[in-house]
Amino acid sequence: MTAEPIEWNFYASNAEVAVSRRDLPHIDMPGAVTFVTFRLADSMPASIVQQWHDEIEQWLKEHGLMGHHVESILASASVDDKLKRELQRFKHRRWHQHLDDCHGACELRRPEIRKHVVKSLLHFDGKSYDLERFVVMPNHVHVLIQVRRGYLLRKLFREIQRFSARQINQVLGRSGEFWQGEPFDHVVRNAEQFEYLQSYINDNPVKAKLREGEFTLWHRA
Repeated sequence: MTAEPIEWNFYASNAEVAVSRRDLPHIDMPGAVTFVTFRLADSMPASIVQQWHDEIEQWLKEHGLMGHHVESILASASVDDKLKRELQRFKHRRWHQHLDDCHGACELRRPEIRKHVVKSLLHFDGKSYDLERFVVMPNHVHVLIQVRRGYLLRKLFREIQRFSARQINQVLGRSGEFWQGEPFDHVVRNAEQFEYLQSYINDNPVKAKLREGEFTLWHRA
């Protein structure tokens, strides 16, 4: 029996959403494709995080915005929308480039560790959510996922992280925090962004100069 094709949906201004915030803002929009990144607890040492903040401050200085907080700039009606988009792109691009530099122990480079992440992601695929594709990198994971109505993305990822961390810690003979607690998530805006993120996930191992066997790339057939 052939499964019915999945309709991938994008951000809609009139859709029902759940908004939450810890260190990062989160928009839960069931029924829309979301790009999610979650990472290992040791993947961004304090020195690298500080370097990232310094890079953002330098960008703000170069664009005449020194002394302003990023969130206040993005919320300001007096700042040009094009400049806001450039700031967001720079901020996210530099963060992900630092991730690709593979700081920390990079435990997910090992296939016997990665398989537990893959198993956790696929466990509720076709039930609570539909996966479009994902890549498990040495110290982080990128996912394109569409959560089904009646479920919340953040709760699902807490379970994915909790289950995989328990299995991996047993293999490693250790305890304690394995994942950094708060994933980054972004509801996909349109078909153009969807195609960009598909390519981003596909190309991520090549850009990070990984060898075969150091990553797992999965996509829906």
